[in-house]
Amino acid sequence: MRTIGLIFISFVFISYSVFSQTGTKPSKGEDFIKQIEGKLDKAKITIDKNCADINGSKSADNWFLKGYIYTELAKSEVFKKSTPNAAKEALKAIEKCKELDTENKLNSDCINVLFDLSTMFYNQGINFYNSALKTNTPNEYASALENFENFFESVKTLGSDQAIVDHLIETSKINKNAIVVYTGYCAQKSGDKEKAKKYYSQIVLINETNIEKAKQAGTPLGYIYYSDLLINTGDTATAKLVIDKGARLYPDNSDVIMAAIDIFGKAKKVSEMADFIQAAILKNPTNAKMLVVLAGAFNSISKDYAKKGYQATSIEYRDKAVKAYEKALSLKPTDNQLLFNINFNLGVLYYNPAVTAYKIRTDANKQEYEYLFKKSVPYLEAAYKIDTKNRNVMTMLMKAYQTLNETGKAEAIEKVLYK
Repeated sequence: MRTIGLIFISFVFISYSVFSQTGTKPSKGEDFIKQIEGKLDKAKITIDKNCADINGSKSADNWFLKGYIYTELAKSEVFKKSTPNAAKEALKAIEKCKELDTENKLNSDCINVLFDLSTMFYNQGINFYNSALKTNTPNEYASALENFENFFESVKTLGSDQAIVDHLIETSKINKNAIVVYTGYCAQKSGDKEKAKKYYSQIVLINETNIEKAKQAGTPLGYIYYSDLLINTGDTATAKLVIDKGARLYPDNSDVIMAAIDIFGKAKKVSEMADFIQAAILKNPTNAKMLVVLAGAFNSISKDYAKKGYQATSIEYRDKAVKAYEKALSLKPTDNQLLFNINFNLGVLYYNPAVTAYKIRTDANKQEYEYLFKKSVPYLEAAYKIDTKNRNVMTMLMKAYQTLNETGKAEAIEKVLYK
């Protein structure tokens, strides 16, 4: 599908202790490290031995200390390289601690560690995600996916107290819906399409009739990504449902509308495609690029009707395409490539039917093809001024000049074309 302008996400998280210690009393983890000469690497060796011991492995305290120490290792610029999986090991240790801590004596301590781990996984995920958007490297998408999923696991380990989870989300300024979309997209780009669908379906509620509920549960990007995945896996019917829902939920979002246009175009549903563009134009009346897309949709419809033998309807939609292009020109766009495309396409809209009429030329239709060639020339000349090396434009201009008996112009451009 068309390339979507993606926004690089950057969040700065703060370490936030929900259950802070009173006064300046050090935490259980800090106490343990101080007892081992205050050195993280030695504390790691000790706690690894304790947790590996048959009796020590049954202690919730030991597993908490391992979680704390490994979290500190993951945060340390000195030690994190020597213990690359420290954060994941810390999460496993805290999960084991909570399993053994049946009386919840260590719950507040675990929550503080989980807050650190959650924001750490999220930050790392975002960093990999941003980098992957630039490089389009599957490995970086896979790394982002791993960290995002570790984030979800950390949140799950926090427990069923929604207030605590909400506190994490609020203090860290995490968009709950967005992270699901990023995770789905990373799964998609990593090649795990089924996992991507699992995540997208959490925020894309096709069958939800309550518009506000569906809107609050999702994001525009989720509808774009999900429909793109579906269309590329051959599920055109569901892709249409998804993007149609997205367009109705977010009618002001031009990316969603453009994705809808793309999906319905691929599905060869040109009439529906034009409907989406018409709606978009109402919201963006001075958007030249949108007008160009609208004109292209009208032209597609025109060709479709022409193939079916409905000539009058075909001409009707061709005229709509012309008006849309002319409206775009009236906005005086400064982008040379856009200007070239508008003028070239306008020229072609007149030039092609002129050629068709010329091929069956009679005295009766001479006026028709000459009129069409004359209409095409100013636009082709404007396109030629922008791109003087475009051979297609030169060829069309030369043939138009020849047909209109503008010999001097035809010879001049012929020399350039065949020099």
